[in-house]
This record gives sequence, C-alpha cells and structure tokens, in this order.
Amino acid sequence: MKKLRNKFLTYILLPVIVIISVTGVLSFVIARSIVLQQLTELGALGLQQASDEIDSGLLTGIQTLKVFALEAGLLNLPDAQQRLLFRRVTHVFPIECAFMALPDGTFLTGMEKSRIPPGYEPRLSSWYQTALDSDGTIISASYLSPFSSELVMTVAHKVIGSQGEFKGVLGYNVPLSEIRQKLPKIKILGEYRGSVFSIFSRDGRYIIHSDDSKTGRKLGESKDDLPVRMRKALGEDETEWSSVGTVDGAYWYGAFRKTREGDLFVGLEIPLAEALSPIFHLAAAYLALGLSSILVLSVILVKMAHKIARPVNMLSEAAVKLSQGNYEQTLPVISRDELGHLIETFNTMTEGLRQRDFIRDTFGRYLTQDVVDQLLESEDGLKIGGENRQLSIIMSDVRGFTACTADMPPERVLYVLNRYLGKMVEILLDYRGTVDEIVGDGILAFFSAPTPMEDHPARAVACAMKMQAAMDRINAMNQAEGLPSLEMGIAVNTGDVVVGNIGSERRTKYGIVGSEVNLTGRIQSYAVGGEVLVSQSTFEHIRSIVKVKDVIRVDMKGIPEPVLVYSLQAIAGPYNIQLPEADEVTAPLTDRVPLRISRIDGTVVRTVQDTVWMTHLSQTSAVILSSAEITAREEIRLELTDDPRSDATGASLAKILSIREVEGCYEAKIRFTFVSPGMRQLFKSVFNRPAA
Repeated sequence: MKKLRNKFLTYILLPVIVIISVTGVLSFVIARSIVLQQLTELGALGLQQASDEIDSGLLTGIQTLKVFALEAGLLNLPDAQQRLLFRRVTHVFPIECAFMALPDGTFLTGMEKSRIPPGYEPRLSSWYQTALDSDGTIISASYLSPFSSELVMTVAHKVIGSQGEFKGVLGYNVPLSEIRQKLPKIKILGEYRGSVFSIFSRDGRYIIHSDDSKTGRKLGESKDDLPVRMRKALGEDETEWSSVGTVDGAYWYGAFRKTREGDLFVGLEIPLAEALSPIFHLAAAYLALGLSSILVLSVILVKMAHKIARPVNMLSEAAVKLSQGNYEQTLPVISRDELGHLIETFNTMTEGLRQRDFIRDTFGRYLTQDVVDQLLESEDGLKIGGENRQLSIIMSDVRGFTACTADMPPERVLYVLNRYLGKMVEILLDYRGTVDEIVGDGILAFFSAPTPMEDHPARAVACAMKMQAAMDRINAMNQAEGLPSLEMGIAVNTGDVVVGNIGSERRTKYGIVGSEVNLTGRIQSYAVGGEVLVSQSTFEHIRSIVKVKDVIRVDMKGIPEPVLVYSLQAIAGPYNIQLPEADEVTAPLTDRVPLRISRIDGTVVRTVQDTVWMTHLSQTSAVILSSAEITAREEIRLELTDDPRSDATGASLAKILSIREVEGCYEAKIRFTFVSPGMRQLFKSVFNRPAA
C-alpha cells in the first residue's frame, strides 16, 4: 500500500512541483527581462530629461550673454550699464554672477565691488585657461567660489570679434546647490530608492554627485565593476551607454549620456534590488502560493492515494488468498467509481471461481480430477468423440454381494457398499487411475487417459493388488460392527480401446469402449475372492517385477483358443505389494454331504444338475464329486438337501477352482463366494465354530 501511495504521490506531485518551479523560474526570468527593458527605457528618458535640464540650466544663460556681448556691443557700454546688464542676467537665471574677463585682466561683472577679492586675477582661473584653449562653451569642475565661498561651476565661452580677434571670456558661476535642486525633478530618481545621479566630465571626474563625498572624485577609484566599466566606455568616446554591474557586491544598473552643449556627461545608477523589488515580492508571493498549493495538493493526494490504495491493497490480499484456493471471500464495495466496479467484478469473478470449484469438486465425485480438468480447461473437452489408445483396464466385483446383503436394510447395504467403494476409489485415485463407472459393487477403471502414462500396465497391476490387500482392513471394520465380510475379484487387462466422450450432446460420459473392455470383464468373472488375475498382454509388460501364483487356462465364449490368465501373488519394483498366501487345506468329512448343484451364467441359473457330494471342507473352500461334467472357473449354486444334522436350507454360491477325474467322476475344488445359513450350520457342526 505504501509503495502504491508513494508512486501515486511521485507520479502526480513531482510533475506539479516541476511545473510550478519551471513556471516560477521562467516567469521570474521573463519579468526580470521586462523590468530591465523598462529600466533601460526609463533610464534613457531620465538621462534625456537630466541632459535637457542641464542644457537649459547651465548653458541657456551663456547664449543670452553672447547675444548681449555681440549684438548690444557690451564692451562699448558705459561701466554702469555693463554692471546693470550682468545683474539682469543674474536675476533671470539661477546663477551666482555673470561676468566677462578681458585679455588685459579686467573683470566685468554686476556684483558689488566689495565682493570681489582685492587683486583678483581672472586670467589665473582654470576656467579662463580652459575657455581660452577651447572653441566652444566649457564647464569647469566645481570649486570654491572666491565671491561667496560656495561650491560653483563656471560656464564660460571664448568671445571672438568680427575680425577674428580675441575679445575675452564670457561666463557665469552656477552654484551646485541650484543644480541639486533640479535632481528631484528627474522622474526616475523618485521611482527607485537609493538611485544615484551624477554629472562628470570627459576624464571621469564627478562634477556633481548625489553623494557629496564623491564630488570631485573620479569614476572607477573604488574598483567596483560598474564604475570601472563606465570609465572604460568614456575612454572609448561613447556618448550613450548602459549596462548592469556590481557595486559593493550588489547588482546595479548604470547608464550615462552626453549633454548637447559642453563636454559633460549625465550619469545614473539604480540598485537592481530596488528595481526588481516588485518582482521579488511577486516571486515570494508565488513561492508562498506554490508551497501552499503543493501542501494542499499533497494532503489531497495522500487522501486520494489512501482511498485508491485501500481497495487496491484489499484486492491484492484477496488475490493472494484466491491464488491459494480461498474462494469463500466477498469484498465490500466501498465506492461507486471505477475501483468500486473493479471490486464488484472481482467478487463476480470469485463467485464464478467458487462455482467452478464447486462444479470441479462435484464432478470429481463422479469423474477423476484429470478428466474434470480436461472437460473444464480444454477447448475440445466436451466434444463428442474419442481416440484409439493403448490403456490398462481394471475391473472388480464383490463376490456374492447381493446374496450376503439380501436380508439387510437398504441403508445398511449402502453403508457397507460405500465403505468398500470409498476405499477402492481412494486407491484408484492415488495411483492416478480414471474411474469409468461404478455399477452396484462393480468398478471399471483405466490408466493412461486422459493423461498418458508410460508405466500404465505396472501402475494398474499395483493398484489392483493394493485394492485387494485393502479388503482385510475393510472386513475387519465390518466384523467389528457385525456386518458381513466381503470378497472381491479383480482383473487387469492391457489393450487398445476407444477413449473419449461417449454419448450425446445432452448426456455424455468420459469412458472407454472396445473388445478389450469385454475381455477384462470376462477375466474378472473368473477371479475368486482375494485374487488378482491379469491377461497375457498385461503380463508381458510386467513379467519381470511380479510373482505368479497360478497360470490358468480358460475357455471364453467367442474365442476359439483357450486364454491364459495369471493369478498374481506379489509385485516388486517401486510398488512392493504382497498378497497373503491363503491356500487353506480342506479337511475330509466323516460322511459325504449331498448337495444340489446349479450352473450360473452371469446372473441366470442355467442348468439344474443331479446331486453332487461334498467330501472335504475348510472355512472358505470345499471338494465336491460330480457325475456330470463341470468346468473350471465356472460359477455354481449349491443347495443342501435334507440333512439329519441340520434343518436349515438355502443356497450358497461358489466358483470352481480346479477339476480332476477320479474313478469316473469329476472331483472339483471350489471356493465359496457366499455361504448360506444352512451351510453355516454345517460348518459349525464340522468345525464347532462359526464360519468366516
């Protein structure tokens, strides 16, 4: 059950986990790509905005000054008007002061003279020298203003006259505080906390930085990946650049853009953790939702697996019991789904097997198990017809059974008969014989069908001798219960017969037919109680392992030549069965006893003879004298005539064992198969004890 549940969980839960994980990773990668794309676009817009702000904030004023200087003839105006013009420019633009430095060192400005340090020489300023060497507008690095002690940048432009002569340097100082006030107006800086804005020159020196401590320093001094790469891009004359790199071990987005006027660059640095924080929050929520879903799904799957595994486990255990032959089980239907239908089908199958087993067992009481298996399992098992096959046939019969049970109640007759038949059939099945039929006290069985057997002659003879040997045990039980003793004659014959399903579609039996069956019956009729007779054909197969008690030559109807049959005493080999040697000696009678003799042909009294005389007697046999010719192995009926020693009358049955001629008469040794009450009285008078 655990294996099935684990497989169920693995086959369903594992793909779900993989799908959720792959979906989450792909979603994160795609979202990250989208965010970076948006960040790049927003960064470009932000830098464009910053560049425009710088261009408008730093450089627009210089255009105005250039117009005043050239078109208004700034140098030709009186001193008071020059100062007034510079003051107006200062009021219009957020600058510290506007000025023009002449080649002779004159410093024209709108400031109060008191603010100009004594001896101030503008030509020694870095911005003057830089502008002098430049053909355009320059923006100086930040420095401490000599007029206000405030950090400023100087925007300057070299003025050239109409004749190409140098007129001076026109410019103004922009306080860094004014530029910083413009930074919050850049939208992207407000989108992400921790973002950094900077303005730096071509050589990578920060003119303005969000972190005041870095103002005046150069890019790449910290050796962090992103600043170093920005510095490298500057050196390659890039005017616009963006990428992702590390700063202090964290990933940042960095970009810069060159302004239109001046050799200035606007830089932007945004921490990716801040930019990707919505994705991280979404990923955390997705992870929590995924884990919750997996947990809920696991609980559901465990319950489902248990619900599925329980009937499957129940079916598995039931199948094991079924394989062991336990058909007395009915499983409860615990659901109405496919599993419930499977259990119902299993119960139906079990019921079918139970009925088949019942049929098999029932058939087994009428047929051997091999025959039942062939009928139930073979496609042609019930087909009418047969085949020629060499078999060994057994036929047995209880001698004088009808006569010895004539005075018994029917239930007692059946009790005696079933005890006898039960033991005989048990032995036959032990030796794998097939019981063809049971008629009264007679049994017909055969060997090597339906399952072929190479040793069927020896097996049949050993079975017959085992059956004969078992009669002592049966008679001991009968005598203990006051029931009559039984004697059985049995014959074995080997030959070719037709074996198969005999009958019609409505009534069929598995059996044998043929002349060899009739021959077996005739041989059996010659057997006396306690004797096993085998035919010549059977004897040829087993002569090396049997001990012969007697060889009998008999004449059979329809057979021109006498037939040899063999009375067996023992069989060796793997069977090792020995019959008791019961050759009793008859004692002579003081007076011969007259008897009326009748010959029996099957069940019909054929001929009534004259009187014969009994001269010798034992517990089971006698010697008689007859003036008429009699035949060996013939069955006869003997009746007592009036005898002064006994008033009882009745017929006894016997079989003639041997004959010899004595003084013109026939002396025959007979074996009793049934002793009448009158004959028992004779036994008692002779032996002074009850007869057997």
